[in-house]
Amino acid sequence: MVNEHYDFIVCGAGPAGSVIAARLAEDKQVNVLLIEAGGTDEVPEVMTPAQWPLNLGSERDWAFVAQPNAHLNGRSIPLNMGKVLGGGSSINVMVWARGHKNDWNYFAEASGDPAWRYESVLDIYRRIENWQGASDPVRRGTGGPVHVESAANPQPIAQAMIEAANSMGIPRFESPNGEMMEGRGGAAINDLIIQNGRRSSIFRSYVYPLLNQPNLSVLTHTIVSKLIFDGRSVIGVEVIQDGRRNQYYASEEVILSLGAINTPKVLLQSGIRTG
Repeated sequence: MVNEHYDFIVCGAGPAGSVIAARLAEDKQVNVLLIEAGGTDEVPEVMTPAQWPLNLGSERDWAFVAQPNAHLNGRSIPLNMGKVLGGGSSINVMVWARGHKNDWNYFAEASGDPAWRYESVLDIYRRIENWQGASDPVRRGTGGPVHVESAANPQPIAQAMIEAANSMGIPRFESPNGEMMEGRGGAAINDLIIQNGRRSSIFRSYVYPLLNQPNLSVLTHTIVSKLIFDGRSVIGVEVIQDGRRNQYYASEEVILSLGAINTPKVLLQSGIRTG
């Protein structure tokens, strides 16, 4: 059942939107609406790992392309972005890749905020992960919502590349995350978000377990067209559903998590401009 009024409205059920909606819905006194332009992720192309390339250019892909690039003989590079529950985490190659220590420390220095330092982010990584590999309590987490495991049965060519790198003096690691993200680099087989042979997207990790909660509603095939204002405050969103315009209202907050292209698009359509 979908109502017109909620405490929070989260626009976009990609990785960020899924996490935000699920974390808000943990408070049973809060009513949350999660809006997604695409449809269900319960299709073979999404859930069967080997079929992930079939999502690219399909109805589950926004099919954005970059401007033609003179340095690429005028070609336009596809900008694949998920239009499905789970967003990019439902159409990508399922690699779990964490940022390097030096990058996080650079962000902390540039922002002047120590919360961006590697030590702080490492604590978040540990809370997120349900790591299935070798125990490393300093760097890896267990019991978190995101199932992470080493690639099962890697291709012989992948193993050969690791051996070749090692023969050239490049250190070999059991995982590209953890210790490898603290040094000068190395070689390792990727970690993946696959569980029991099925994709374990961020939507599946965070939102799916809460779908039976009455305080969380998920709308699919619903495009957010613009924000609704009361003075300078955002109080809701206008959406397009089945060719009709509808409105939903939030008493607390509207969160836009629509990706690098659709988020500024909605802001522009709402009359918000910068520069």
